[in-house]
Amino acid sequence: MTTRFVALILLLVAGVAHAEPIPFETFIKLHNGMLEAELVSTAGRPDYGSDSNQGGVASGIATVSTTRQLSWLANGNIPYTTIVTLRDGVVVNIKRSKKL
Repeated sequence: MTTRFVALILLLVAGVAHAEPIPFETFIKLHNGMLEAELVSTAGRPDYGSDSNQGGVASGIATVSTTRQLSWLANGNIPYTTIVTLRDGVVVNIKRSKKL
């Protein structure tokens, strides 16, 4: 096999791999005020992430705030999806819902 072919196979396998849902024992360790690095270190790699930037003007100074949502999807073993919202790299909201 060529190196290019092996690299293509590895990319395809990586795209199919999913993150694990967050077990309850880990979920209860999550809290508002955590840094994103601590969150990912505790909960593991998320299934999905989305970003948005919000701008504003305060006291005549332009500001930009980054909001990010990370999602860990439910599976057959752990039926809970967890969505964590971060603002400027800090956890501001944690939502957990049971998959029906």
